[in-house]
Amino acid sequence: MNMTVFVWLVCAPVAVLQCVINCNETRFKKNLAVGVTFPLKGRADPEVQRLLQGFRRAQIVLCLGMLALAALCAALLGEGTVLLALCLWVDLLMAAQFVVYARYNGRLRAVKRERGWTVPNLRAASVTVPAAPVKRPSLWWFVAAAVAAAVPAAIDRELWYAYLLEAVMALGCWLGDRYLYRNRAETVDENDAVTAALTRVRRRAWDRVWVLCAWMMAAVSLGIWLSTALPSGGGAAMLLTVILALAVCAAAIALELRVRRVQEKLTASSGEGFYVDEDDKWLWGQVYYDPDDSRTIVNARTGVNTTVNLARPGGKAVAVLTLALLFVALPLLGVYVDMMSAAPLPLKIEDGALVAANYGTRYEMPLDEIAQAELLDALPAITARVWGVGMDSLLKGTFQTQWGRATLCLDPRTGPWLKVTMADGKLYLLGGGEAGAESVLAQIKQ
Repeated sequence: MNMTVFVWLVCAPVAVLQCVINCNETRFKKNLAVGVTFPLKGRADPEVQRLLQGFRRAQIVLCLGMLALAALCAALLGEGTVLLALCLWVDLLMAAQFVVYARYNGRLRAVKRERGWTVPNLRAASVTVPAAPVKRPSLWWFVAAAVAAAVPAAIDRELWYAYLLEAVMALGCWLGDRYLYRNRAETVDENDAVTAALTRVRRRAWDRVWVLCAWMMAAVSLGIWLSTALPSGGGAAMLLTVILALAVCAAAIALELRVRRVQEKLTASSGEGFYVDEDDKWLWGQVYYDPDDSRTIVNARTGVNTTVNLARPGGKAVAVLTLALLFVALPLLGVYVDMMSAAPLPLKIEDGALVAANYGTRYEMPLDEIAQAELLDALPAITARVWGVGMDSLLKGTFQTQWGRATLCLDPRTGPWLKVTMADGKLYLLGGGEAGAESVLAQIKQ
């Protein structure tokens, strides 16, 4: 399968998942729909229902439009531009989703004000009951995942840093489980039993998500090792990655929707008499801003997730960093990869060493350490990418080949290529296209 098509097939379903989650926002849970709190009698209001139906239609139209755009990109764009296009596509999806949500949130708030359903100064902080005790997952679940992720480092010494990174991330999941959650009861009204039940359900789901993520790191580590250890490791690793991604996404979405269903069921009759109304603290229904709240981490209003308090310095820092990553760093990364794929791959002799370079990457092979050098008219079978860049126009990094592990810096489309074996047995495959492999080989043999 063409790599460009594969990338879009893997990433485009994000629009579908976003649509499913947002359409679920129209189902009342904890008295909320699209980020607006309504009394029980307001749920059946014709104007409210009309706007909720409009929000669902807008989400479906947005999803179909983004899928069509993804299909167009897959059909027309080359592999060199796929990352840039994907980054811009993700940015467009998130920005459009935010605008649609904010628009309908504002219209629903207007209806709420017109009907006189606003209940100011009745917030969760004033009626919070002690949080219901929940048995937290043991640290050993995360330690076991970290050990499993680190085990391949004892076998594959060359990529020890990759395995240890996965192990550290597995342990980091324990920190996320403990410290990225606000330990506050899920108060909706004066029913303490409902508050306790909502709190238990959410915390259990939160714990399971982080345990799942920790073991995902262990599975990724195994996939990296398989890609290097088996003759057909590349296919095995790719299959494992796809299965893993699907399984993790399915489990996470299932947990999120299950929590939302329970929240909907437990609060189906809430909204009569006293109920918590914190709408004024949620800008556009999505951004929490409360200068009177001392906490930086706060729970999202429904589901499992958490967010930040934009009124706190830490919240502002996280928001700026996130926006910079999404709307600056990701597109710049796409530009970088695009330019890298189009950059030349010169080979030259310089200061007593053979030098292969490509857009910020430089490999140096001292001439007195080269055991053998020869021209290739055909490349060996490349079974897996261990680490690096793999595109139609550029293979750069460490790859598994039929000759064993090799360092590549070449254009695979046209030869000849230069095969260099070092005295320590390390193998390099270099050049291709107009890299000048013949002239460099002649200089090496002089």
